[in-house]
Amino acid sequence: MDIDFRKIRGCTCLGIRRATRRVTQLYDHALQPTGLTINQFGLLACLHGVALEGANPPSIGTMAEWLGMDPTTLNRNLKPLIAKGLVRSTPDPEDGRVRVVRTTDRGQRVFLNAVPFWQEAQAQLENALGTEATTALDGLLELASRQLQALSGRTLTVPPKG
Repeated sequence: MDIDFRKIRGCTCLGIRRATRRVTQLYDHALQPTGLTINQFGLLACLHGVALEGANPPSIGTMAEWLGMDPTTLNRNLKPLIAKGLVRSTPDPEDGRVRVVRTTDRGQRVFLNAVPFWQEAQAQLENALGTEATTALDGLLELASRQLQALSGRTLTVPPKG
């Protein structure tokens, strides 16, 4: 079997993951004084937005769908926020089998305190890439997310050996 390792090294997925690790490091470093990671900040931002709109707290399943992750992963990511008293997970009053998630008052304060640190990281990223490239990247990521969403429920077929 011929394997072109240049193609493997140039794999889109591996490139995105490499870039994601660097971007995550930038944001995590900026947010370090707040005690939040960028992932935790994003979860709080999502819940803060729901609260601002006056909407009912989302279920774990709904929030996972919004974020493009499975509910088990979301639960695992929410646990540190729940342990810190920043988020509360309670049974849905209309269906006790479903859990809904909301920020606590403390979670709202921590989130709002973290926003300037996030803004600094965002500015650093934009300075490093340039405004035009950042805007283009954001657009491509949104397009990729929408276009690839349809594949997320499908099982990929593996070509036969030989």
